Amino acid sequence: MNPELLAALVAIAAEPLGLGGAELRRRLREAGVKVPSQAIQDLASSGLVQAQREVWFLTPAGHQALRDMEAALAGAHDPSPTSPGMEECPSVPWLTQVQTHWVEAVSLNYAVEPERLARLLPASLEPEVFRGTAWVQVLMSSLRDMRPQGVSPLLGVCFYQVSYRAAVRYRNAKGDWRRGGYFVRSETNDPVMRRVGNALKEFKFHEFGEAHMVMAREGDLLTAAVDPEPEFPGGKLVGVFDTRPSALPPPGSVWKGLEDLHEPLVECYDALGVADGYVYVLTIDREPWNARFVKPVQLYCEYFTEGPLAPGARLDSVLHLTECAYRWRPLRREQHAR
Repeated sequence: MNPELLAALVAIAAEPLGLGGAELRRRLREAGVKVPSQAIQDLASSGLVQAQREVWFLTPAGHQALRDMEAALAGAHDPSPTSPGMEECPSVPWLTQVQTHWVEAVSLNYAVEPERLARLLPASLEPEVFRGTAWVQVLMSSLRDMRPQGVSPLLGVCFYQVSYRAAVRYRNAKGDWRRGGYFVRSETNDPVMRRVGNALKEFKFHEFGEAHMVMAREGDLLTAAVDPEPEFPGGKLVGVFDTRPSALPPPGSVWKGLEDLHEPLVECYDALGVADGYVYVLTIDREPWNARFVKPVQLYCEYFTEGPLAPGARLDSVLHLTECAYRWRPLRREQHAR
């Protein structure tokens, strides 16, 4: 549908009691439609509008055309569109469609060797390479009021979580590439959330460990610490961050600024997992990250110093993220290329 016809359709739809011909033509002229009468006539010929005593209304076909256009526009702006052949497969729909808030979080952005990261990934996933290197973000966050959508915040759960999110991509069975994040490691300090998460299909590819955690603030300084339980070794983390924001990356970073790393490291909405010949896609709809570069005053991250990505892992930058609401979509899956 061309823009002039769409403008006419929207103008009529905005008036549920109908719109007089003279007023409709005036509004269309203001919207830049060169020949309003022709646009109206074209819609009438298509059966999308009809007039009753010089008052124009949408027909049922016109309402459907408008809904179809709305869906097309929403799809065009969807950061995680549904591919042909992708299907929903939530474990417990009312439970697994949750919502929560990040109170605050830090993102430690590590550049790692693609070959080393590839060893940690399922065969159908591969590292996504930006600026000549692969990337893993350590996202430590303080979460508030996690609960199923529609449930009162008073019944929500507050806890800490740390996730090691690798930037990856895969090719689906139709040959199209899709990008997302794969969690090579995760811990939480809430044993109930850990048990629930590990029992759900949504997290069968995202095994939670358990750890003692803290995020504490004193003025501009934010301290974050993770001490895993003995059965989950290798994840000790201690960091002190000066959270006074900067728009500029630290010296030595491969990024020129916040906008430069936005698509590679921030615009990532899908958590991916692989099982039974499928790639599972758990999408998070969230508010924009209010991210700023901050300075690490002190930092030790065992996973990159002594773990499977060492040697060769390099801290590129640290982001501080302020409050952000998010919710899960129902789990989806699609077959991957073999």
